[in-house]
Amino acid sequence: MARRAAQPCAGDDRGVAQPRGREHLIVASLIVALLGTAWLVDPFAQAGFDAPKRLVALIAAAVAVTALLWRVDVGAMCNLFLHRDTPAHAPRLARLALLAALVALAGVLLATLVAQAPAASASTLRTLLLFALFLPLGASHALDGEGGRRVLVAALLAAAVNAVISLLQWVGLDLPFAASQAGGRYPTGALLGNEAYVALSGALMAAAGSALGLSASTVRYRWTGWALLVLGLAVMLANRQRTSLVAVFAAIAVLASLRWRALRWAPFAAAALALLLGVCAAAPALRAQTWARLPVSVDTWQQLTTHRLGAWAAAVEMIATKPWTGYGPGSYANQAQVQRFAAEIVLRRRLPPPQPAIAFAQAHQEYLQVAAEAGLPVLAAVLAALGWLLSGLLRLARDVAATRVRLEARMMLGVIVAGAVAALTWFPLQIPFTAIMLLLACGRAWRLLATARSPGA
Repeated sequence: MARRAAQPCAGDDRGVAQPRGREHLIVASLIVALLGTAWLVDPFAQAGFDAPKRLVALIAAAVAVTALLWRVDVGAMCNLFLHRDTPAHAPRLARLALLAALVALAGVLLATLVAQAPAASASTLRTLLLFALFLPLGASHALDGEGGRRVLVAALLAAAVNAVISLLQWVGLDLPFAASQAGGRYPTGALLGNEAYVALSGALMAAAGSALGLSASTVRYRWTGWALLVLGLAVMLANRQRTSLVAVFAAIAVLASLRWRALRWAPFAAAALALLLGVCAAAPALRAQTWARLPVSVDTWQQLTTHRLGAWAAAVEMIATKPWTGYGPGSYANQAQVQRFAAEIVLRRRLPPPQPAIAFAQAHQEYLQVAAEAGLPVLAAVLAALGWLLSGLLRLARDVAATRVRLEARMMLGVIVAGAVAALTWFPLQIPFTAIMLLLACGRAWRLLATARSPGA
């Protein structure tokens, strides 16, 4: 019996032109959010680099979501999950990722309800929910086609301008204004106010550029991609940011493996590496030249991690004392000092910050901070959603027949991998500009996966 064609759900309006004005408003709001969080500065404010960026991000998110929900397309959403002309793995992985994200959201709400400081956690939750709106905005129809290209150009342009300004500051240029407060160790923070923030945004830009350079079908796009990669590497080297460099190289490794179809050799490479490490550990002569030279002392690791061990120990102590629900969103800054002291007592070792008067307001490890503030179940749900999303992107970037979709999937994959690696020692989801870039990339990646068509369909 011939297979029946998938019937559209009630209210399906495929083929009917979507309201272009609404899509243009969404795209314009996202562009304003990206450019505003990258460039907007209030030199007279106490947090002149951060406060105006958060304000424009929240306003843009509210405007864009209002436009998105002005006429909810229930039929299109139904078909997105139920139509049968997609590869079996694509909608399944998309649904699993969405389910895990919803579980994480429920866990965060629960952590807020039982938080030690409910009012403060509720305030933080409102901000988190507004920023989380960039996930569905990234997955919206508005970013299909030309709208998505404009948002991508805005993101890359915003990061590139900050990278150029940072390099100019590195050679001696001063900004034409004096801000009330700036962060970082070097005066090369450009319009983001911190050289590490500039390097992180440069890492995301470089990851997208490497995808263009490796996979674009035209010479102009390939050269553009290589130029973005070189610019990103230059700003990371100038600002001495090892985390960003590692994040970019991780993204390049994944993208290069896709480009030359080397992923099938990954298990063999991992086995060979494990064998080599085992041989070096077993042979005394090799062990003396390899394992024995590793930086095993606490002081050495403190130097390598820029004194982050105390911040991590505080987060681990928070997880140990409240593993299921955490202390509530936004609680790390208030708990860090007390919990670090508790961890030092257990470890019988001082883990001071870089300067005695400085206390870490972030754990400098997104995954630990999520678990410390919202509990281990929320962290597990976040990691599951990320894992399913990356798994689907890898298949899509490798298997899809359409060149444009494959290129877009690889760009989103590079950006997300770079962000996930950077989150191991930094907090890209707490910096407005990089947070919006990553959330939009995750939303767009989810839509590519959920709407993937089989070759020839």
